[in-house]
Amino acid sequence: MEITWGDGAVILKLLDMIINREGIGKILSRGVKQMAEELGADPEEAAHVKGLEFPMHDPRAYQGAALAYAVGPRGACHLKGAFYNLDAPGNEVGLELGITFTDKNDPAQKGALTAKILHFCELYNSFTLCQFSPIPASLIARILSDITGRQFKTMDLLTFGERSLNLKRAINNILGVSRQDDRLPDIARNALKEGATAGIEPDMDLMLKEFYTVSEWDWETGKPLPKKLKELGLQKAVNDLYP
Repeated sequence: MEITWGDGAVILKLLDMIINREGIGKILSRGVKQMAEELGADPEEAAHVKGLEFPMHDPRAYQGAALAYAVGPRGACHLKGAFYNLDAPGNEVGLELGITFTDKNDPAQKGALTAKILHFCELYNSFTLCQFSPIPASLIARILSDITGRQFKTMDLLTFGERSLNLKRAINNILGVSRQDDRLPDIARNALKEGATAGIEPDMDLMLKEFYTVSEWDWETGKPLPKKLKELGLQKAVNDLYP
């Protein structure tokens, strides 16, 4: 079967084969990570993070997005680090939380910015909000206060998101995820020779070190430090991660 760019008929045929697990569809249905392993392909050519394939937002276009993909609880998820929405001109949604528009190609201070964006994005599914029609953080806090009868401040949202992210990280750590998994494969990291991002490669080491420092995660193991987990009220996670 020849697969050429833009041939919708072939793509629909492949989708049908994947759904019915017929022919090559059987191996395609397992995802890029398992497919690469079963075919003996170079793992650096398998476009995924932690088993989740990349979305349409290329990590070379936004340095912070590259970091969000690497450290996100689901891997390369466009919903966990919405840099294309929040680190962009005209962003007014996260300004009250210190999420400001930056030079998308500059890795400096992307660790701290990525932490805030990840914490904020943690809330959207919980609150049943759409990231493509976002509302200001202060309005989210006001709605939450009205619904629950408890008063919440705008900055409380970041604490809620940070608690959620660290709990997921602790669960991932228990299941075997470590700092070595917070990375991008070559196929999604190496600079391209042409196009709008030609010559740009995300500075992963610089951003990861800043993110780990700001998040208070252990650089050797990738685990949230006991102090941070206790601060967030996650004592059980401390007991499970540090028996």
